[in-house]
Formats: sequence, C-alpha cells, structure tokens
Amino acid sequence: MFGTYFYNETIKRCVSVFGTMFNNLDYKKTKADGTVLGRYKVPISYGPAQKFLQRLAEEPNLNDNSRSAISLPRMAFELTGFTYDPQRQQNKLIRSQKTTLETGGVNRKFQYSPAPYDLNFTLSIMTKNMNDALQIVEQILPYFQPEYTVTMKMIDDLADHRDVPIVLNDVSFTDDYEGSFEDRRVITYELSFTMKTYFFGPVYTGKIVKNVIERDYIGDGTTAFTSTSIDQAGLVKEVKHYEPAFAAVVGAYVSNNTTVTFDTAINSSISVGDEVFHTGNTTNPTISSIADNRLSIVLSAAATIDENTTLMFVGSVEPNDVFVVAENVTFYDDGTSIDFADDKVTDAS
Repeated sequence: MFGTYFYNETIKRCVSVFGTMFNNLDYKKTKADGTVLGRYKVPISYGPAQKFLQRLAEEPNLNDNSRSAISLPRMAFELTGFTYDPQRQQNKLIRSQKTTLETGGVNRKFQYSPAPYDLNFTLSIMTKNMNDALQIVEQILPYFQPEYTVTMKMIDDLADHRDVPIVLNDVSFTDDYEGSFEDRRVITYELSFTMKTYFFGPVYTGKIVKNVIERDYIGDGTTAFTSTSIDQAGLVKEVKHYEPAFAAVVGAYVSNNTTVTFDTAINSSISVGDEVFHTGNTTNPTISSIADNRLSIVLSAAATIDENTTLMFVGSVEPNDVFVVAENVTFYDDGTSIDFADDKVTDAS
C-alpha cells in the first residue's frame, strides 16, 4: 500500500549506540591490603542473559573439547520491545531539510516529522562474586539521573542530529548460590532502559523558491482592487499574492529602449506577459516577446536600465502554482470617518 522503499537503519543505529555506551568498563582484582592484582575489561555481547546462563549450566558436561568455558564477569544486552510515545509527537507536516542543495541548485532533500518511539533494552551483568558486580554497577548508575542523553545522526542523507535520552528504569539482581559444590555461583544484575528515539520515513526531493515578490491589493472582492471602492460600513477584503519570481542580469546598457539583452539565457519559466520589476519605470512593464535563444526580450514600454541590473520577472497567479499562497483578511468597520492608505486598511478606532 505504501509503495516507497526506504531503510534508514534506525534500529541498527540504536542497538549500536546502546552497546557502545558499556563497551569500555573495567574491574579490578585486589588483595586484602589493597594491592591491585590486575585490571580487566568486561566483555559485552548482544543476546539474552539466559543463553549465557544456560552455557554455564552445561559446562560441567562438556567433553567434546569443541567449546570453551564462559568466563565471568561479562555483560549481555538485548532489545526487548517498542512502544509509541504520543507525548513527543509533533505536527506531521513539519519538514527537516538538508542544508545543501542537490546538483543543479534547484532541488533540496527533505523529510516529514518522524514517529516517536520508546525502545526498551535490558542490560545483564553476570559475575562470580559480589565485589566484581558492584564495581561494574557503580560505574553505570551515576550517569543516569535518571537519563543519559546521547546525540545521534538519524539519517545519512540529512544533517539531522537529535538528542536521544536513555532512561534507566529499574535495577534488580539475583544470586544463584544454592546448589551442589559442582555448580558455579552466578550473580546477575538486570538493568532495564528506555531509549526515546524516532523513526523517519523516506527522503523526498523538492524544488526550492529562490525569489518572492509580495504585492498587496485592496478592494471589495467584486470590482478592481482600488482604495476608492472601500465602503466603511461594509465588508472590506485585503488580498495578498505571493508569486514565484525569476531573476536575470542585464548584459548591456539600455537607453530608452524596449529591447533588453542578457549574457546568459533567461529562465525557461519566464514567459510573455510576465511583469518586469527594477526597470526604473513608474509602472512596471511586461514582456511583449522573447527571442528564440532567450538572450533578449522586448518590453511593453521603453526603459533606461544600467548594465548588470538584476531584473525580476513575476508571472500571473495560477491556481495550480505550488508557490502561491492567498490570504483573505476580513475587516468589519464601525462606521467612523477614517482615511485609508493605498496599500493597507487601517482602522484607528
């Protein structure tokens, strides 16, 4: 039904980050007088603690010399489940954009707001004696009050780095000291964590708006947009059009002429009838014709334009134009005598 393949490796990243947090813990062996006999790193593996405990239970019966005994202490962690977190959900239409443009400079990659999920992890610490277990546990607990925040790069294609809290929920331990003399004693600490991460959808590519020109018109909504049509006792509308604008640099000085030339071809979206800004005329002229090579245009009125002047071309508002936003603002006047400006409606009362 969805039809768009993507794989952001979110779970893989989260598992890697969680395991990396605990891959550099040490413990020491000391004599009664405090002399350090040795310092050792605690190995960590992904998997359920029951798997390693089962291996320990089987070791007395190993006689094929194909497997070695498991040394303690060691740690194991596993991902145990997912839970949706509605409290962190943002507007689903919020976009995260790439900071750089794609090849050609007209497209930019973006993603919509991600889905917040809580990932549940369990960290198991298995030792032969209590002193080793306490050394390891006390190297972890002070960092979680109750959370420890890491910064993760969520998507390779985007520069979106997010702070991901990892919350320590609970600590419990068991001591299997009962049994025969052949049984190995195993002290197990279980630490449960919640990682508050996000799942992102596919990466989209969209065009960018380079230039925007805003023009305000005032009217009653039925006749031309002029300030003389405003009735103080009636309904007044202010309409704003945001239209796509394209730029081009004049290649040669224009002296009271209608023909304008450019060093490079103008944008293919510029068309006859577009309004031309920055010509210096009191009323903006429009384009009467465009050369086949798009290196020159003919204006509807003569103009004097300096070389290297940047002209802006604005087309008419089209219903299907994705860059157009229309705002209708309604005003109710109280009938007080007021003078209205040409570019906005002001009610001083």
